Amino acid sequence: MPDLPAMLHVSGRRCVVVGGGAVARRRVVSLLEAGALVTVVAPRIDAEFAALAVTSAITSAVTKLERPYQPGDLADAFLVVIATDDPAVNQRVADDARAAHVLVNRADDPQAGDLRIPAHAHHGPVTLAVNTNGVSAAAAATIRRELSAALDPDWPRLLEAVAPFRAALQSPAGEPDPARRLEMLRRLTDAEAMQTLKTQGLDALRERCRAICATP
Repeated sequence: MPDLPAMLHVSGRRCVVVGGGAVARRRVVSLLEAGALVTVVAPRIDAEFAALAVTSAITSAVTKLERPYQPGDLADAFLVVIATDDPAVNQRVADDARAAHVLVNRADDPQAGDLRIPAHAHHGPVTLAVNTNGVSAAAAATIRRELSAALDPDWPRLLEAVAPFRAALQSPAGEPDPARRLEMLRRLTDAEAMQTLKTQGLDALRERCRAICATP
């Protein structure tokens, strides 16, 4: 049976990646993009980890421990990603995580973990994620690329523009009636909103959003 898709909130949480190769590096990038505080533990850390220095803010969120894994490495961790090529180490980390009630993602055996990280791509506020239920990571990556190429670039622009209006409607000072609020939220991103953006531009879209939010 397929897993229930979910978005795991890791922003500001400590996540440990055990392993220093290419798979570990990809997991680190995903965690950093989600705002996690990442610790990498491995006797040898791939030199390409230096490429994570996209910004000083990102590199400051990564702690690198170039040594073998130790049980105490999971202290206060929310999630551990197990990505070594040593089955014995992988199992030891998984057992320690279970004992410490830490969520587990296993690159070597996704079914044995608590969650799988799908092939994904970020387009502003839009995240495309593909999970083939463990059948093929390569196929998931290909499908992700196809979906990214097909995504209308105006969707991220629209969502970024309407985000402040959505927040205002859902704030304590926003629309108090649940049914009206739901309808107003729907109108912020409906087909007419997209058509306004495409034919008249961002200023016209924002003016439309202001009119929707001001409707008595």
